[in-house]
Amino acid sequence: MMVHGEQVRLTPRERKVIRRLTGIDPHFIHNRETLIRFRDQHLRSYPTDSPQIRLIKLLLRRNLV
Repeated sequence: MMVHGEQVRLTPRERKVIRRLTGIDPHFIHNRETLIRFRDQHLRSYPTDSPQIRLIKLLLRRNLV
């Protein structure tokens, strides 16, 4: 992830990982506010998530922004 002030740009690999976890392509994320809303809305853990997915989501929630 590249950050410059309030601007955010996800790398293609990061977009791919987030798309696989959430089913949504985060191509519209261009600033911190949008990234925080996306994180809060789409990276929740669910009882049906595997332990690996839960851990990945946890790491992303803690490290995104």
